[in-house]
Amino acid sequence: MRRFIFQILVFMFFLSGVFIWICSKADGYTDPFYIRFTTPKQENLILGTSRAAQGLQPAVFQTILNKQIYNYAFTIAHSPFGSTYLKSIKNKIKPNTKNGTFIITVDPWSLSSWTDIPNDSLSFRELKLCLSNTNIVNLNPNPFYLLKNWNDKYYKILTNRTTKMFLHTNGWLEVNFDMDSITVQKKTEDMVRTYRQDHLPNTNFSANRYTSLVETISFLENHGKVYLVRLPIDSQLMEVEKELIPCFTNNIQNAIDMSSGYLDLTKQNDNFRYIDGNHLSKDSGKIVSEIIAKWIRTDMALTRNNIFIDNSASNNQNNLQ
Repeated sequence: MRRFIFQILVFMFFLSGVFIWICSKADGYTDPFYIRFTTPKQENLILGTSRAAQGLQPAVFQTILNKQIYNYAFTIAHSPFGSTYLKSIKNKIKPNTKNGTFIITVDPWSLSSWTDIPNDSLSFRELKLCLSNTNIVNLNPNPFYLLKNWNDKYYKILTNRTTKMFLHTNGWLEVNFDMDSITVQKKTEDMVRTYRQDHLPNTNFSANRYTSLVETISFLENHGKVYLVRLPIDSQLMEVEKELIPCFTNNIQNAIDMSSGYLDLTKQNDNFRYIDGNHLSKDSGKIVSEIIAKWIRTDMALTRNNIFIDNSASNNQNNLQ
């Protein structure tokens, strides 16, 4: 009997070792999220949905601000504002951070719920996804993430090599899609149709989510400066967003007042290219990252020189390109 138990234990130890080895081979090709749960705790963060995950490039911020700003943005399903995202942010930030830089991207969808009762936190869409079920966000390899979120045979981790997406160790999700005009137009039409016909009728502004945004700003202010940014999108999708929340800036004014500044780049929607109307192309993402970084650099310089800048004035920063 003892020998049998010993053999079982040896076999389980062997299987565990094989599993950990397979986990160690997971990388930026594995899925669009895994790497973010394997990197160390951070002092500076980019937060938001897939618009930020794909659009904002940490390497650009590093060049201009001389700061490593980690991209900890996910998707409209995974990381709308709420207690789930805030808890994960708290787990990701270095506890003793005091001079951090935090860029929070905001839009109507990240402050809304896909339910008839938008403030029912027990029905929030992110509760069954990775930010909710993965409490350890800085373990490499991270078998806890893969056990709960990898939905295929584990050996396929070794062969999963998509050329369309690659998640960099700095958190930027690089997406490589065809940018010819016909393809982009078709993807944009499909995206607008999805948001208008599928999302809009079932989406409602959530005061609960807005409260979480305010709580997120309040928490991060203890660790540094918080900047709010509304990223540009295709003008057709902008019209859908106006139907969801017509006066978006007015609706989040209290959050803006709490922050170190608010930059609304939707006023420049037509100046950029998108892969599908919703997400910036790589080239436009680089430009937008430069605009935001220079805007923040200006605010930092003013702060160092003890010059007060009114938050409302940040709406007029479009000339900093």
